[in-house]
Amino acid sequence: MSNPAPGAKSSLLAKTLGPLLSDPPWAAKSFLAASATTVAGIGAWLSDMMSPTLARAGAGFLCGFLLGWAFRKTLKLALLITVSLVALIAVLKTTGWIHLEWTLIESDVNRTLDWARGQTQALKDAAIVYLPSAGAAGAGAFFGFRGK
Repeated sequence: MSNPAPGAKSSLLAKTLGPLLSDPPWAAKSFLAASATTVAGIGAWLSDMMSPTLARAGAGFLCGFLLGWAFRKTLKLALLITVSLVALIAVLKTTGWIHLEWTLIESDVNRTLDWARGQTQALKDAAIVYLPSAGAAGAGAFFGFRGK
């Protein structure tokens, strides 16, 4: 029996992770438009033509877009890992290699979800304080999650 080609593993890895690593945020039209708006706003503000509002709105959109894009990619990766782990656990349980204590697992999951809720609330509070324009950031997060 022959061994697979040395590039076969990397090809499988590239096929699996390719969709997760593709579609960079700077390829989106709205990201490019917000970048141009931010640069124009900074230029107008530095030349005393207008207030920094345009630059703040553009920067808020860019930050929101990057957060939405990162959340979408993280969600896809988490889903891939979760499905893989569930399949592995199902195989190990079916073969009798492991025995699971469901009460311990349930308490661990609940504790992890409570921690995640707290972290999400802290992120939301930080975003409200630090992002220059919450409306633009919300729109950016929406478009970033959609990838448009």
